[in-house]
Amino acid sequence: MAVILYVNSTAVHGGAEEALLDIMCAAGEIGHRPVLGTPGEGWLTEGARSHGIPTALVPTLPEAMVTDSWTAQFGPLLPTAVAISRLARRHGAAIIHSNTPRTSYHGGLAARLAGVRAVTHCYDIIGTPYQSAIRGRLLHRLADWTLTISNAAGKALQEAAPQFRGRVSTLYYGFRPDRAAEATPAVASAATRQALFGLPSDALVIGCASAMTPWKGQDILFDAFRLLAHLEPRVHLVIVGASQGSTRQDQFEARLREQVAASSLGERVTFAGWREDWQAIVAAFDIFVHVPTQPDPLPLVVLHACRLGRPVIATPMGGIPEIVGEEGEAGVLVPASDAGSLARALTPLLHDPARRASLGAAARDRMMQFSWGAMRITLSAAYERVLGS
Repeated sequence: MAVILYVNSTAVHGGAEEALLDIMCAAGEIGHRPVLGTPGEGWLTEGARSHGIPTALVPTLPEAMVTDSWTAQFGPLLPTAVAISRLARRHGAAIIHSNTPRTSYHGGLAARLAGVRAVTHCYDIIGTPYQSAIRGRLLHRLADWTLTISNAAGKALQEAAPQFRGRVSTLYYGFRPDRAAEATPAVASAATRQALFGLPSDALVIGCASAMTPWKGQDILFDAFRLLAHLEPRVHLVIVGASQGSTRQDQFEARLREQVAASSLGERVTFAGWREDWQAIVAAFDIFVHVPTQPDPLPLVVLHACRLGRPVIATPMGGIPEIVGEEGEAGVLVPASDAGSLARALTPLLHDPARRASLGAAARDRMMQFSWGAMRITLSAAYERVLGS
């Protein structure tokens, strides 16, 4: 058994935070003892404590959602690394697991100061520090092993920083057994529509779920919705998610809401915001759409939609083909930033329930590779490799 100190630069609810909570639970199941360090309180710290995971605050750790500049990231580097190293010593940690590369500057340096092993977890493809030669070399020195969320993310990392080859592995997300959604889509759909949206049972619901980040493509989805809404009066759009607090996300959400308000379709668009019952909402969708305009490493929302048996329309970028298949075996793939193509893909699918059911069943079948057991095995192997090196 080893104590593993997990460091994350925010405690708000996001895909990386959801994955981290499950990773900490998996680490506990394979015999390790997880401890969490964050700059403040939030969804992640509450979730950790609910699973008996000790938490600690590192106030000088730059908050990811409000710290955009690299100067602000590096300003408190030394005091933050010292604070994390002290936290590691206090708990007797053998590994400091930094949940993002930007956290790894602080967590990796802390590991070197404390004389323990360092693991970095990379969830991104675009805008990663590995694309900078200087930062790539620094992160290479500050990590004994690097985990990536998908093969696409791992490939992009190693292409940008070849020195990482041989020190990277993919850790696919695994569905925790107590969270595995087994709802029958048809039953959940009718009940949730009436309870949450006040829609009749024959309504056709298109939806998405993710943070309000410009490249996530909610604006492209709304443009496609406008193209087909006048042709199909039963169609309704549900947007789950909101800004996580950054200025860029705040501005994007405000613009999208203004576009919807200025259209004649406001009554047929629902902004659901952040919802803890978002999986029940997704189960009510006839079609789940995720059309990022840049490579999305492995969107957990698409994994959950597939697990719920929802037919998926997505762009073939990043790790999305690893979920639905390179040829779209379990989903419909459309070009990025193309509202017209998305509308043309949505229209026949809205009127073909048999095709939707077939795609949903294929999507559920592909979720076998994202199992809890597989994630535990991969995580255990990575930690054993690091501890034995």
